[in-house]
Amino acid sequence: MNIFQRSTRRSMFMIAVVVFVLLAVSAVALRGQQNAVDVAASAKSAVPVAEFLQEDLYIVEPRNLDRVLPLTGSLMPLNEATVKAKVAGELVAVTVREGESVKQGQLLARIDPTEVQARVAAREADVAAAKAQLIWAEKNRNQQKALLDKSFISQSAFDNIQSNFDVAVAKLHAADAELVVARKSQGDAVLVAPFSGIVSARLAQPGERVALDAKVVSIVDLSRLQLEASVPPSAIGQVRVGQTMNFRVEGFGEREFAGRIERINPSATAGSRSISVYAVIDNREGLLRGGMFAQGALTLSRVDNALAVPASAVREEIGQTFVYAIEDGLIKRKNVKVGAPDAAGRVQVLDGLVGGDRIVRVNLGSLREGVAARLSGPQSSEAAKK
Repeated sequence: MNIFQRSTRRSMFMIAVVVFVLLAVSAVALRGQQNAVDVAASAKSAVPVAEFLQEDLYIVEPRNLDRVLPLTGSLMPLNEATVKAKVAGELVAVTVREGESVKQGQLLARIDPTEVQARVAAREADVAAAKAQLIWAEKNRNQQKALLDKSFISQSAFDNIQSNFDVAVAKLHAADAELVVARKSQGDAVLVAPFSGIVSARLAQPGERVALDAKVVSIVDLSRLQLEASVPPSAIGQVRVGQTMNFRVEGFGEREFAGRIERINPSATAGSRSISVYAVIDNREGLLRGGMFAQGALTLSRVDNALAVPASAVREEIGQTFVYAIEDGLIKRKNVKVGAPDAAGRVQVLDGLVGGDRIVRVNLGSLREGVAARLSGPQSSEAAKK
């Protein structure tokens, strides 16, 4: 092998070594870049992000807000009556049953009139006897008056005759009065409806002997119902006659009924010190019944264009009231001042928010201020406003 060949092989070896070194350095550099990318990606993935559904958020907007006072109670008929026997005797007929409608003056029951008629006959006989006695007393007085005028009898003797006449007149008046009462009893033997309504109870049956003032039939008028509710002393000053009240009744789902305050009890209830108020409800359709439980709210005042948020969005901690808002993609805690809730579960924001703010509407647990917020699911601005 000549010198030229050995030099060529040595050059090729050196070139191979240089290429190998370059390739190794490149591999190390690429691996360092990949590690840097992986570290950056890991660091990026480690940043906390809070995800919200659209229904978790609420956009603050001016709304009409009704300030209300929650009230509960039972519905009772405004007019109800228990028809009682006005005379004693055997009940010969009861013409109505529970649930039947009756008109004012309609026959409800009838008591055997035999005893009543006997009393009327006795009183008529007393009147006849009193009249006969009066006729005799008057005739005797006239005769004695003629003798007195001729001085055949003394004034004292005549005064005695006059007294007997006066007694006869009084007895006749008393007998007439008793006859009037007895004849009225004939009408009392027939029981009629005092007003139009529905029979709620039949308390006696034909064939029973009823005493004076015995209960026979109960009637209720369901065209107007009354709701009695208790108001705490702290709120009674805001209640006025004529204020409207909306309420719901068990069995009617989300349907609302309306009434108005007609009376306020002037005295507080012993023990609770609460004040009873009475709301009257028009029930001409006859849907509601007495004894149903009602839960509603009395409208105290109305605020137009008030910033209102769901009460569920407001939190309280260490004496501070706040909400969680989403601003610039981050969660921020905002202190707020709120008023009383309305019937829809919203509260008026008096300070701390402006129109257009987006807040977390429900309690999702403790949220970290400054954490990134991301909205997942379909985005609907209308849903966030509800």
